[in-house]
Amino acid sequence: MMVTAEALGSRIENMNRLLFSYLVVIIALPGLRGTTCAQEWTQFRGPGASGLSEAKGIPAKISEKNIKWSKELPGTGHSSPVLWGDTIFLTATDGDTGGIRYIMALDARNGDEKWRNKQTFGSYRQHRFNNYSSSTPCCDSKRVYVTWTSPKGAEVLALDHSGKELWKKVIGKFYAKHGSSASPVLAGGVLVIGSHGETGTSFIAGLDPASGNEKWRVKRNSNDKGAYSTPVVRRGHDNVDELVFSSTAHGITALNPSNGKIRWEHDAGFSQRCVGGPVISGDTIFAAAGSGAGGKESAVINVRDGKPSIAWEAGLKGLPYVPTGLSFKGLMFLLNDGGIMTCRRANDGEILWQERVVGPPYSSPICINDKIYCCSKEGDFNVLLASDKLQPISNYKFPEGIYATPAVVGGNMYLRTFSRLYCISQ
Repeated sequence: MMVTAEALGSRIENMNRLLFSYLVVIIALPGLRGTTCAQEWTQFRGPGASGLSEAKGIPAKISEKNIKWSKELPGTGHSSPVLWGDTIFLTATDGDTGGIRYIMALDARNGDEKWRNKQTFGSYRQHRFNNYSSSTPCCDSKRVYVTWTSPKGAEVLALDHSGKELWKKVIGKFYAKHGSSASPVLAGGVLVIGSHGETGTSFIAGLDPASGNEKWRVKRNSNDKGAYSTPVVRRGHDNVDELVFSSTAHGITALNPSNGKIRWEHDAGFSQRCVGGPVISGDTIFAAAGSGAGGKESAVINVRDGKPSIAWEAGLKGLPYVPTGLSFKGLMFLLNDGGIMTCRRANDGEILWQERVVGPPYSSPICINDKIYCCSKEGDFNVLLASDKLQPISNYKFPEGIYATPAVVGGNMYLRTFSRLYCISQ
């Protein structure tokens, strides 16, 4: 069949239009990825509380030129910053006035304060290294959610992105001699609050994020240790997301966040306190408990078809207590309270290396692509390769200590020291 010059010209024009459309999409993709990245660090340790990020542009070697800005904060706190779009949310306790906590919003581009919401509370007993603002908020496109404790009990509140309080609830009594630190998480469309105290009835509650109304509640046992760890998201064998908790009273527990049903549980026999959260590598889950200066107990399980079984024994050397470890490409990186990191193969627990990588930490390490960033109580900020061989990359010293875990969004890292918030980038 002959094709006329007019028809041929029309086809070429249509092809050019189609090609132009593809080019527009391709050019737009980096911007779309940037939008996604700008919303990826919405809770403690980022997506799924995993501590993992694929953000580009975070320097592996830090110097003064990489500090984009820093801002003094109106109080103390060990909570980490979280982000949605160009807004940073974090909490702080007024150290001068006493009995006042702030929920704050800052501009991620320059650190300027957008708003500050003041909350009053009654003081209570806690560990001398803890803080009244230790729990990290979480956020979504509409709201920021905060949980903390006071003599009234476990309190949860939600604010919109302009700082207006939407709802506030006391969801149960709470007491633990060291205070509290477990952070809220959003999973399965539910705001999940874990409350493992030392007296009374402990519980895990699922709330409607829009109203704060309780959707479900699971009763938990209390004991004299409590639990301070934040749950981690895991995809189950049936493609259902489950929240994995660690506690002295119940060991390792997996729960469906959408309905509160317990999917499986492993009695780890813990007698010590759970502070750092679980570390998950596929079907292998590591959890630890400790006291004083370090980890004293651990449990490592395999979960296949929803049935947990013991995977391997970790022994006592190098166990973490406060920091939550990392899982990356079949390896577990466990940082203990003395700054010694143990790299293990997740499938059999073999130790590949074990060395000091930073000063004593309370902050949890994070992994950006294939690099691990560690902070210490003295302000050390060290970077190493996430590899089966120890390969240090760089070290930097901040003028004061770091208890909070960094947040990573796009090409920026946001790091909280005792009194300041820093933005680090290329």
